[in-house]
Amino acid sequence: MASAAVSLEAIEKRFGSTVALVSLTLTAEAGEFLILLGPSGCGKTTALRIVAGLEAPTAGTVRIGDQVVNDVEPKDRDVAMVFQSYALYPHLSVRRNIEFPLRARRVARDEREQRVKEAARSLQVEELLERKPGQLSGGQRQRVALARAIVRDPKAFLMDEPLSNLDARLRVEMRAELIDLHRTTGTTVIYVTHDQVEAMTMGDRIAILKAGLLQQVGSPKEVHDRPANEFVASFIGSPPMNLLPGELLGEPGLTIGVRPEAFSIDPEGTIGARVTLVESLGHEYHVACRLRDAAGTLVMVRLSAPAVPPSIGDDVQLAFTGPLHRFDSVTGARKEEAD
Repeated sequence: MASAAVSLEAIEKRFGSTVALVSLTLTAEAGEFLILLGPSGCGKTTALRIVAGLEAPTAGTVRIGDQVVNDVEPKDRDVAMVFQSYALYPHLSVRRNIEFPLRARRVARDEREQRVKEAARSLQVEELLERKPGQLSGGQRQRVALARAIVRDPKAFLMDEPLSNLDARLRVEMRAELIDLHRTTGTTVIYVTHDQVEAMTMGDRIAILKAGLLQQVGSPKEVHDRPANEFVASFIGSPPMNLLPGELLGEPGLTIGVRPEAFSIDPEGTIGARVTLVESLGHEYHVACRLRDAAGTLVMVRLSAPAVPPSIGDDVQLAFTGPLHRFDSVTGARKEEAD
């Protein structure tokens, strides 16, 4: 398949007095699986729609490959978008839905049939070609939507929370299928999600946004191990990082970050706490503890099975077993790593 880099250069987007994106500069390299991650309203879908040509930037430049596409119509940008709602034509068969973009481009019938067959085979929907979308499950409809996208042989796939309407089991299955599809096609993917588990398991790199501002771009390991600020630290990780006001080595004005897995329950620990909740996930436990400070600060501790968890109401001692992270308590920006 064709593949191209997709670049946003100093993109601004305003809707009246509402600022959706602020000077966003970001590139998905050719063949990369780039995740746009952030909470609702952070601007990630707006950025995707600007790449697709469904929204015009207030300022800035959009490039696909070497071409500036600000004034190029969506149909001529050679990208394929997959929506959360599937956006299938209910009156058309699966076959006609998949081949629709080829008909729109007046591709010859024999070539259409061949490309539909290949796309249907790759997404395992060959036996569904004569059905209508209303006869399909959510997972099947999403596969059809993906087949309709790949049949175009685009330079990039733009995916807007395509798995959010599926149940938990299907989301896991479809994540694996999308990763496999990307490896097979090698096409650039820009994928929007608010689910950090999707981001951490699927992306080559993750771009994290908050209120229209890019917070950090890096590999899943980079954004987890060295978050650029308190927002990234609290958004990445399950459970997220514990952020505690404190002082380290005599340096005031700090917020100290501790990942739940960097705490242990240890009789020799120096931090007193009381257990308020124990969640069993089978392979691990999430233990909520209230510290014995004036504020009764809540922290999360992650214990791997088969460790025996404490009980609700137990008084325990906590110890650090991993790195501490330091953030400026005023700006929230990361400071040098603590020992």
